[in-house]
Amino acid sequence: MLINSGTSRSLVLSGNIHDLFFVRDGDDTGYIPLVPFLIHGWDIPGFTLIVYELNGPIRFAKAAEREKVKRAFNIWRGSTETNLDRNASVSVPPLIQQTVGRTTSPEVDEPTETSFTQYMNDAIGSPTLALELLRQFCLLSRTTNAQGEKLLSEKLIILIEATDMLLPEGEIRSLSLQDRHRVSIVQDWISDSSFMEGNDTVIFIAESASLVNSRITRLPQVITVEIPAPEMEERQHFISWFNNTPKLVEKPLNLWGTQTQLAMLTAGLSIQALRQMLLSVCYSGEKLRPEAVINKVSEFIQGQLGEDVVEFKKPAHSLKDIVGNQKLVDFLKTQLIPRITSTGPDAIPGMSVCGPIGSGKTFIFEGLAGELDIPVLVLKNIRSMWFGQTDVIFERLRRLLMALVKVLIFVDEADTQFGSVGSDAHSTERRLTGKIQAMMSDPQLRGNITWLLMTARIYHLSPDLRREGRVGDMVIPVLDPKGEDREAFLRWTLAKVVPGPLPEDAVERLVKLTEDYSAASFASLRSDLEATSLMKKDKLTLDEIIAVAEDRILPNIGPIRHYQTLQALVNCTRKSLLPGDYSPEIRESWMKEITHLEAMGVTR
Repeated sequence: MLINSGTSRSLVLSGNIHDLFFVRDGDDTGYIPLVPFLIHGWDIPGFTLIVYELNGPIRFAKAAEREKVKRAFNIWRGSTETNLDRNASVSVPPLIQQTVGRTTSPEVDEPTETSFTQYMNDAIGSPTLALELLRQFCLLSRTTNAQGEKLLSEKLIILIEATDMLLPEGEIRSLSLQDRHRVSIVQDWISDSSFMEGNDTVIFIAESASLVNSRITRLPQVITVEIPAPEMEERQHFISWFNNTPKLVEKPLNLWGTQTQLAMLTAGLSIQALRQMLLSVCYSGEKLRPEAVINKVSEFIQGQLGEDVVEFKKPAHSLKDIVGNQKLVDFLKTQLIPRITSTGPDAIPGMSVCGPIGSGKTFIFEGLAGELDIPVLVLKNIRSMWFGQTDVIFERLRRLLMALVKVLIFVDEADTQFGSVGSDAHSTERRLTGKIQAMMSDPQLRGNITWLLMTARIYHLSPDLRREGRVGDMVIPVLDPKGEDREAFLRWTLAKVVPGPLPEDAVERLVKLTEDYSAASFASLRSDLEATSLMKKDKLTLDEIIAVAEDRILPNIGPIRHYQTLQALVNCTRKSLLPGDYSPEIRESWMKEITHLEAMGVTR
C-alpha cells in the first residue's frame, strides 16, 4: 500500500528479516528467505526489481529487465543534451568517473564507449559506486527523450540488503570517509524532490532501523516497516506444511500432543528456528516433548538477546513453599493471580515489589511464578556498552514479546536496570526508559505480558514507570516478619535442628532474640544452626540454639533498611497490605520520618 499510494518512496524494512516466508507458485508451495519472497510478490508487469547486496553484484530479478535497463542506460550515457528533455540531468557523476579511473572532469560529457556492463562490473565489491549507480538508474527512469517518451517505462523497485553495514549509525565525524560518502549519496538520492514525486522505490533492509545512519532514518520521507516475529497461526501453518511435505519428512512428526499445542509452546521462535527443531526431531526419530520445545525456545531467545541480557527461568518452588507472609500470600492467590492469568480488560500490565533488602521479595515472587506455571523471562541487563546496541536489543525484545503468549517479565534490582528520563540522563538511557514505559502500557501486550519489577529502592524508579497503567497499578510491599509471621519463620529456622516442638516460653525468648531479623537473617541463622548441628552430629538443645543466636551480630544496615521500609509503606497502593490500621495521619508520620532520615544522610 505504501508503494502503490506513493506515501513513501524510501522504506526501511527491519525486524524479522532473516526468517522464512511462505509462497505459493501454482501447485508448488514453500518457505523462502525475505528477498526472494519480495521478488516473488512484486513480480508483476510494469516493475523492474533490482537487488544489491554488500560485496556482491547488482542483480536484476529477470534477465530481460537487465537488458532493458542496459539499452536505456547506454542510450542515456551516449546522448547529448539536445536529444533529451532539457530538465533531465545527463552530466557524468564525479564518483563514477573517479571510481573507474577516468580523468574527465565532471563538466565534460563522458565518451560513449563507457558501457553499462563496465559500470556494473566496477560496482562489484565497491558499495559506494554501487549506490551511486543505483541512484543513476532512478535518474534514468525519470529521463525522457525529445518526444517526451520515457527511456525506461517500468517503475524501479530497488532492494538494498545489509544497509546497516553500508550506512552505519554514528556521528558523521566519527565515520570513515567512504561511510560518509555513502550517507551523502543516499541522503541526496532520497531527498531529491524529483525522486520523491516519481514512481521508483528504494527499500533498505536491516535487522534494526537504529543501526542505519540516523541522517537517513530521521528524514520525514523515510518510513520504517517492521516485520514481526511469526504469530501462532503462522507457526501452526508451517508445522502443518512441514508435516505434509514428503521431501522433508518420511513419516509424520512424532509429537507428545497436537500441532496446535506445539504451535502454542513455540511462541517466540522464528520459522527458521522452528524448522531446525523439526528437522532434528525427524532425523532422530524421537518423540518431541514439551521440555525439549521449552529448551529450544529458551536457547533461541538467549541467542537473540544474549545470555547476559535475558534468562528463561522455571522456578522450582511455589507459594506453598513461602514461609510467613500469610497476608501477602493470600492477597497473591485471591487478588493478583486472577488478574495475571486474565486476558480481558481486568488483566494487569505489571506491578512493582518493594521492601527492604533481605525481606524475601525475589523468593516470594519466584514462588508466584512457579504457582502460575507460565514462562518467566528474567531481564538482566538491556543496556549495552556498544554504541547503538541498546536500541537493537530493545527492538529484538519487543519483537519477541509481541509473539509470546502469557509470560512474566521478571526484573530484579529494577532501580539499576532502568534509568531516568530527565535532562541530566544520557540520551540512550532516556530513549530506552521511554520505550520500556511505552511497552508497559501498550494495549497490544496487555493480557499477554505482565511486568514484575523488584527493587528495595522504589524511590529510585522513574515516576513515569510508577504511574497507573504501568507498574503503578499495584505497588506491593514485602516487609520484615512480625507477630505470627515471625513465629512461623522461627519454627522454620529450627525445624531441622531440634528434636521436637519447643515450649511456648522458649519460643517467646527466641522471638525477642530475633526481634530485628529479616527473612534473610532467619535464613542465615538457620544455616548457622544446621552447621552447628552437623559438627555436633546431633540435634541441638535450647541453650545451644540460644548461644548461636546470641553470638550473632546483625550487619550495620539498620538505618537504610528502615528507610527502605518507610518508602515501601509510603509507595504501597493497597491499604490491605499495610500493617495495622491505615490513616492519612499515619502516612504523614512516615513521610516525616523519611525526611528526618534524609536529613541525617540516610538516602541510599
